[in-house]
This record gives sequence, C-alpha cells and structure tokens, in this order.
Amino acid sequence: MSIEVPSSSHAGSHERQAAVDALLERFTDFDPNRSAPADRLPLAVPPFGKEELAAAMGCLLDGWLTMGPEVRAFEAEWAEWMGADHTIMVNSGSSALLVMLSALIETGRLQRGDEVLVPAVGWSTSLFSVAQAGLTPVLVDVDRHSLGLEGSYDRPVLALHLLGSPCRAESPLLLEDACGAHGATIDGAKVGARGLAGTFSFFFSHHITTGEGGAITTNDAEFADACRSLRAHGWVRERTDRTAREADHPHIDPRFLFLSPGFNVRPMEVSGAMGRVQLRRLDDFVARRRANHQQWCALIQDAELPIDVFPELPGTTHAAFGFPMMLREDAPLDRPALCAVLEAKGITTRPISGANLARQPAFDKVPGVRVEGDLSVANAIHDRGLFVGQSHAFDHRHGELLLDALQAAF
Repeated sequence: MSIEVPSSSHAGSHERQAAVDALLERFTDFDPNRSAPADRLPLAVPPFGKEELAAAMGCLLDGWLTMGPEVRAFEAEWAEWMGADHTIMVNSGSSALLVMLSALIETGRLQRGDEVLVPAVGWSTSLFSVAQAGLTPVLVDVDRHSLGLEGSYDRPVLALHLLGSPCRAESPLLLEDACGAHGATIDGAKVGARGLAGTFSFFFSHHITTGEGGAITTNDAEFADACRSLRAHGWVRERTDRTAREADHPHIDPRFLFLSPGFNVRPMEVSGAMGRVQLRRLDDFVARRRANHQQWCALIQDAELPIDVFPELPGTTHAAFGFPMMLREDAPLDRPALCAVLEAKGITTRPISGANLARQPAFDKVPGVRVEGDLSVANAIHDRGLFVGQSHAFDHRHGELLLDALQAAF
C-alpha cells in the first residue's frame, strides 16, 4: 500500500513517492497498532508509523523546514478536534505554557507580579513558566483523588491535569496545563478548552508525538493573536489583525514590524506534518489507554495490596498518560525499595512528575514564589508516590505483569 507524502511541485513526484515507499518498507518496521511485548513495561512506546515518517520526509524533500502549510493545517485540525476556535503550535509543551502565560500580560488580563495559583505537584515548567512570564506563582496543595486542584478559587489558576487525570478547578481566570491529558474530559467537555486557554505537549512519550512540539488552544481571537506574535519574535506576521496593526505603524516597514517582546519557539514543518497523521490515531489511542487504566486499577484494588491507585472519577474521562500509585503509610517497604523491585522485573518507574515542587532545589531560585496553606497531600505524593508507563500499545497482559510484580514486592 502506498504511503502518501505531501504533494510536490517537482516533476517525478510519483517516482519520489515510490522511492519513499521502498525506503520505508526496507528500513523501518514501526507499527503504531502493534502490541508491545508483555515481558516488560517501559515508560512509552513509539506511537508513530511509516505514514508519519513519509509525511516528515515529504517536507524535507520539498525543502520546507520551518513552520508552513503543514503546521497551519495541523493547527486547524487540532482546533477542530478540540472544539476550539484557535490553535497556536509551538516547539514544546513548556514553550506553550510560557507563551500562554506571557499573553496574559500582553493582552492586559494580568499585570506583572500578579499571583497565579499553581498545584504543588506538577512538572517543573508548570511552575517555572509562571515566573518566567513575569507573574508570581503561589503553590497550593492538590486533591488526594484527582492529584490536581479541585473547587473554586478567587485568583487566576493554572489547572494541571496530571498524568491525564482531569481536575475540576474553577476560577474567574482559568488556564489549563493539559500537556499530558489529550482527550480527557469533564462532563463531556475536553480539558484544555474549559478556560481562557490551554496547553498541550506532543513530546515523544505523550499520547501522540511530533518529535518535539506543543500547542495552545483558545476561543479568544485577541489572545490567539498575542500568542502568535509571542511565538515568533513578537512579529506581526502571523496575526489575523495584521493589516490593521500595520496601518497603526506606517513609519515601520511592515515586513519587520514587532509588536511584543516575543520569543522564538516556532515549530518545525515536519512536526506539523507528523501531527496531522498522528491526530487521526488519537481517539483510538486514548480509548486504549483509558481501558488499560480502568482494568489495571481494578486488578490492583482487588488484590488488596497496601498501595492505592487512582481510578477515573465520576463525570470525567481519564486520558491515562501514566499509571500513578501511592504506597499507604503502613506499607512494609518504602518508595525506593518498591521502585527497585519493579525495575528488576522490567517495569520502569518514575516519581509522580516533580512531586512536591516546593521541595525541589530549584524552588528557592524561582522569583517571588511562595507556598499557601498546608501541602500534606503533596508531601505524601512526594514520599510515597510513583508512576509506571502507560501506552496504547499495552493491554491486560502488561497490567498482569505489574500486578505480579507488586504482589512479589509485598
């Protein structure tokens, strides 16, 4: 079967297509629909196949490297999949956070120094990006069941849907870090589109990958334009209001008109091309991950071991980026000991993200950061929490492998 590559204006495109097909057939055996071997449990399995590689090769052979038509098409398709009006693709999920948070100041929604509530358990750049954008991060404790922020808050909130678990925070200004929560929902609505804006990551180990990559989603046209400028040097070039903005500054050559103190976090064109193919697989990938999560939770709960899992909460759909667990206080071994047992049996382990970020050495270097309230849940996660990999390529056999290893440990 021929694998479609982006169209080329060059004569001999059919010959090129045949050569690409032959090359991939000869040298690659990537198959995103193939089940992973059940004798080990890695953190991630490559989610891409020959179609993604062909799409990337098409960009290279056409000589188009930086963002272009494939990125724009992916942005439109991701926005449609999300049910959002705008998507701005960038080079990573961390860059997406930085641009989104900086756009709050650029559009006047917040002023430099304003506070943003951040969950104490999360990835490092979920915290760092707030300060890097000129805002003041305030760490607060997370919920024991969702591992995120729950309830109503009186200040801007960065709601992190940790490891694919939706959190139901509410705020007058809600931002979402959905970098590991592709397809998670709350009351039927996808996370990442519940507030002013949300962010996603397309790193290798995530639900879908563009190699490196990330995106911001929003329904606000002004906010989207601010993100487009911030993504690319503060340039006017990609904005939908470009013509009006150029008219406001007739003394500046419009080809090099800069409206904001931006960054350079543009994606590669190959990332857009890969993302378009990956997106067609995403619903199935998420469904498989969710089924694994439900089954693995049931297996471990039925075994009555001194370890807690985190089942899908009512009214939510879990995206199952990873499979978190937490030792009970009366467990006969500690987290390092359990991790050692699992690793010896071919099961890769990690802490639950950065765990309690207030206990990381970098915390004291974050400008203005402070802790508000007790962090007892974050501390418990830090001391007794871990996660193992999850993938669309896993199934019940991998869950049984995990269960056998846990039973052997206890």
